[in-house]
Amino acid sequence: MAPHVERPAAAPGHSPRGGRQRDPAADRAILDSTLGLLSEGCSFGDLSMDLVAQRAGVARATIYRRWRNKEELVLAALSTLDLPVPPLEGLGLRDQLVALVDQLRHRGQDTNLHRLIGSLLGEAVRRPQLVERFEDTVVAARREAMLRALRDGVASGELRADLDLNDAVELLTGPMAARMILRQRPVESVAFAESIVDTFLNGTRTTRVGTGPGTAPDHLPPPQEPLS
Repeated sequence: MAPHVERPAAAPGHSPRGGRQRDPAADRAILDSTLGLLSEGCSFGDLSMDLVAQRAGVARATIYRRWRNKEELVLAALSTLDLPVPPLEGLGLRDQLVALVDQLRHRGQDTNLHRLIGSLLGEAVRRPQLVERFEDTVVAARREAMLRALRDGVASGELRADLDLNDAVELLTGPMAARMILRQRPVESVAFAESIVDTFLNGTRTTRVGTGPGTAPDHLPPPQEPLS
C-alpha cells in the first residue's frame, strides 16, 4: 500500500487526516457557508462548527474530518478568495512592484473580502495568532514575491543596501489596504499603485529619479546667493 502523504488542510479533494477521498462539493459548501456567515456579520467569536454545518447541510463530523478547529476552517475559507501571484518574469523592479501592489486593488474589488478581512482585523487584539497565520498562509506567496523583487533590487544596486525589506513591504502595501479596506474607497485604475511605487522608489533608490550622483533633485530651487 502506498504511504500516506499528509496534505494542507485547505487542499481540495483530500482529507488532511488520510482515509477516503473527500467530496469536493461538501468542501465547497462548507467553505462557502463559512464565508457567508462571516460576511453577514457573524463574528469569529460567534462562528461555530455547528452553525457552519447547519448552513452547509453537512454533519459537524464532516467538517472536523477536514479541519481540526475553527481557526483552520476560517483560514481555508479566506484562502479561496485569494488571487495567484501575477506573472513577473522579465519585468523590471518598478513594473514588478506595480503589478504586486495593483493586485491588491483587484482583490479589493471583492467587497465580500473587504468585510471578511475587516472582521479578521477586529480579532487581532484578542487572537493575534489568527492574523499571523493569515499572513503566513493566505498572503505568504505575494509577500515573498515582493521580498524577492526588493532583494533583487538591492543586489543590483538599484535600491539602497541598508533598506529594511520587511518595512518596505509594509510601506508598499499599506496605502492600498488602508484606502480599500479601512476607508472603503474604490480605486479605479492602476494609477494609484504606480503613485505608491514611484513615491517609495524615490525614497529608496541609490540615485533618485531625474538626478545624478552629487546633484540636487530637479524640484529643489537653486541655492540663493548670500546677502552682502
